[in-house]
Formats: sequence, C-alpha cells, structure tokens
Amino acid sequence: MQASDSPDVRLTAEADQPPPPLPLPQALDLTGADALHGSLQSCLERDVVLRIDGSAVELVSTACLQVMVAAAMTARGRGGEFELMAPSRPLRDAARDLGLSPALGLEDS
Repeated sequence: MQASDSPDVRLTAEADQPPPPLPLPQALDLTGADALHGSLQSCLERDVVLRIDGSAVELVSTACLQVMVAAAMTARGRGGEFELMAPSRPLRDAARDLGLSPALGLEDS
C-alpha cells in the first residue's frame, strides 16, 4: 500500500475545538424540561463535550436542574466533559438551594 492509498486522517483545527455552547432559554420552567432533555440528548449524541450557556436564565425549575445534572453525569460517565458556562444568578442560586452545585460543576458560594 502506498502512502497515497491510505485514508486521509489529518485532523483540522476545527476538530480540536470544543463544540459551541448550547444557549439555555430565559425560562427553564417545568413545561420546558422535556425540550431541554431533548436538546441535551442531541448534543450528547454528537459530542463527548457538553457545554451550555446559562447566562440568560431568569427562571429555573427543579425538573430542569435535574435534567442538567443527568446530562452532566452522562457526559462524564462517557469520559467526556460537562461545562455550565456563565450561569446566571437565578440559575446559580437554584442549584445551590437544591444542593446541585457540585453536580453541575459550580462552586457552592
């Protein structure tokens, strides 16, 4: 087999970049838990790194926090990463109040 016959396995800089963060909506209420689950599941099917942007969140339900914790556990269980980027104060407070900050990779302050 000649070198020209081998498959091209070069990595591009794009392949080394983490996926763009999934922006969370302003309201993560109970009715949005199923949609959030579907979005996070789709991301987990494509990537081992799950990055979500929580900066816009103003309202968060326990159910949505549970969905995020399950996604974090799934990503880490597969040897990947979970990153909650720029969590808003309401998101951070809700996670802290429910004792979920460590599971979401947030400091408990």
